[in-house]
Amino acid sequence: MSTKVLWLTTVGSYLVQTRSLSAILAKTASLDATNSTVNTHKEPNITVHVTMIYFASWFLLLPLSKFWTSNENDESFNLSPPLHTTISIKEKLYHIIKLTILSVCIVISILTYAMGLSLTPSFDVCLIQNTAMFEIITLLYGVCNITKKQNSLFRNFIVMMIALISILIISYTKATCDLLAGKLYINKTTGELNDPYLFDRLQAALICGLGSLAIGPFAVLANKWLFQNGDNSSKLVNSKRDLSIISGTSFIMLAMLLPTNEPDFSFFNHLTEKKLWTSLLVAIFCGILPNIISIIKLNNKAPPEFITTCNLGSIFFMGIVDWICEPEQTMIVRWEVIGYIMLTLSSLILFISLHDGRK
Repeated sequence: MSTKVLWLTTVGSYLVQTRSLSAILAKTASLDATNSTVNTHKEPNITVHVTMIYFASWFLLLPLSKFWTSNENDESFNLSPPLHTTISIKEKLYHIIKLTILSVCIVISILTYAMGLSLTPSFDVCLIQNTAMFEIITLLYGVCNITKKQNSLFRNFIVMMIALISILIISYTKATCDLLAGKLYINKTTGELNDPYLFDRLQAALICGLGSLAIGPFAVLANKWLFQNGDNSSKLVNSKRDLSIISGTSFIMLAMLLPTNEPDFSFFNHLTEKKLWTSLLVAIFCGILPNIISIIKLNNKAPPEFITTCNLGSIFFMGIVDWICEPEQTMIVRWEVIGYIMLTLSSLILFISLHDGRK
């Protein structure tokens, strides 16, 4: 499978995953409000349940991987055993510690991502999360010497700064667009802009933005411990087993966050709603699984830093999807168009500059 197809799959599946999970959380909150069952402890439980479902879907990677490993000459999930068959207990323990550290990082990132979706629209979460991930991964890849193309660092840095400026323009003009669309209004007494969900947006931005920074150490450590520059033969265990252990460990960590004295399983009771379980199936089979698979295969085919272009692409295409799905509630101003043009050009330049086979 070509790198371009994997890139489009990564971006497209992320959009499906984000919008589907956002719809699930919104629908669940609506059902709780209808049934008058809202309490201060329920909303955190719902986000934990959604995050647990996210990691539970990773277990499907093991059987699904057999379909492409039998048809493709791809070493992303090499089924052959490691060259070193004798592994000491110390090495096994050290490897489990590594996977536990990776689990902690990914749990923080995904849990805060789900919490953000429960507080603010999917576009806001996409903007916040992908900006934070783009910045932290780019920074740590350069500091930890994972970046392959050292000779073009300065040029890429300038392009990245243009991309960040374009994201700033888009986020700054979004309030104006929401005002023109009727989502916000101006207080006639004070003359200030009134946003009924202002504190929810700020809370989501803080939680999701800070939590997404944990994906930086995860990406760096995963490249050093699991992929090792694409040399699958030198890995301690294959990627499928590693992902299964990470997902299982993450699932246990999340289960520990649920209250034991008054367990709440209302989220699973809501799955009888057709729209809810349909959105859940779409999120798993059209969002989460394709996203994880394409990220792993893309990381194996292209330089590690190439994955950051997916963050910029996700922001651009989420804006397009938001405009298509809500044309009557979306207004576009001139500076927002300028921001999207700058983001598109910088994304294309980085895509071409970083698009190269793994060496």
